[in-house]
Amino acid sequence: MLKWKRWAFVTAVVLLFVGVAWTFLVVSYESPLGTNNRVIVSDSSNSLSNGSTDELVSLSFAEGGEDLDWSSVQIEITANEQQHTCSFGSQSAESSNDGKVKSTLGADGSTFTTMIDATADTFTYFDLPNQQESNVSVHTMKFSKTDIFFSQGIQWTFVEGQNIGDITSGNSSSWSNETNERIEWYTYDLAVHRVDPNQGTYLIVQNDIVYKLQFLSYYNDDDESRFPTMLISALNKTEYPALNNPNLVVPSPCLIESDDNTLSHWNATESITLIENGVDICSSTCSLKVTILFETVEVKVENIESTT
Repeated sequence: MLKWKRWAFVTAVVLLFVGVAWTFLVVSYESPLGTNNRVIVSDSSNSLSNGSTDELVSLSFAEGGEDLDWSSVQIEITANEQQHTCSFGSQSAESSNDGKVKSTLGADGSTFTTMIDATADTFTYFDLPNQQESNVSVHTMKFSKTDIFFSQGIQWTFVEGQNIGDITSGNSSSWSNETNERIEWYTYDLAVHRVDPNQGTYLIVQNDIVYKLQFLSYYNDDDESRFPTMLISALNKTEYPALNNPNLVVPSPCLIESDDNTLSHWNATESITLIENGVDICSSTCSLKVTILFETVEVKVENIESTT
């Protein structure tokens, strides 16, 4: 009897240790998204005016930064308690995010970060070209929890290991017409009980346009599950319906000025300037706050409040 009690005690201690270790792993989990870059904000050398083309601030990375894809970057400035999006031309309209599909245009002006509410047992239908919630009759994809299906008639392929910004062409010989089976877009990490998107980019053909789609996460800003989040653009920046819908996309009041004409990356050694785009954001003295997201994760910004 004593021996049995001893083994029971040892087993209980081992189980307790395993439970504590597993809890530590879950609680200390850090998302692979985001960047360790630190952004330095400096005042523009030009004085502000009552005009609408003033240079506002300059942004650069602290030493040791990495290149960041513009498709995954979002920049906002807050001036006199008003928020403004900065981009290379276009931003999402304020009223474009009602319903179960929330799309935000990135700094490059052509790539959406799109989050789907897939919490229900029934499917959420998504019209990719229009970046809107749709229905069973007209959709590109449908979502329920981790189950994601392409619509009938969609051609697709998966380019393993490549980010959305790395894809500049598609191999037509690899297209698949299989839409009856759910797509295997993730791996389940048993150690921390997390859904991790597989590294790579889907190419999707719809209405003769090739779209690029990269899954970023299965979680929203509050770390709640069943919110698949994707980067979506068209191959070679081809125009498509969502980019020409004034209810979804409007001119940005704040432009990004860069010396790199490729507009693919914010280079680690590059300084950019934020400039008014026909809107008097700051006049004379103005207190600015800069907020930057990369892959939906906030980037550390130093000298974040700037009085110009």
